[in-house]
Amino acid sequence: MTGSEGGPVVTQRPLREWLARTIAQCCDGAVSAEEILAADCPLAAMGLDSLALVRFIDVVESELDVLVELDGDLWMRDLDSIAGYVGGLLAPPAGG
Repeated sequence: MTGSEGGPVVTQRPLREWLARTIAQCCDGAVSAEEILAADCPLAAMGLDSLALVRFIDVVESELDVLVELDGDLWMRDLDSIAGYVGGLLAPPAGG
């Protein structure tokens, strides 16, 4: 999933929507991207399991070239919290 310049698709689309589509793909469509975007609860409450989490982390790390810390509560967050976390990983380091 790369853009025309070879970078990740995320550079052309808002991060939140990209994450919702990625999560939906990682859970084999058990929950749609639209449901994820509309939800106001943690992803785990929507029925997403640990296999989907591992798939999601793999895609995020490979597509965005970041290292996701598996702190155990990522799936206990809602989409906005995950988007904030991933957005922070994409932000340039302070002073650089």
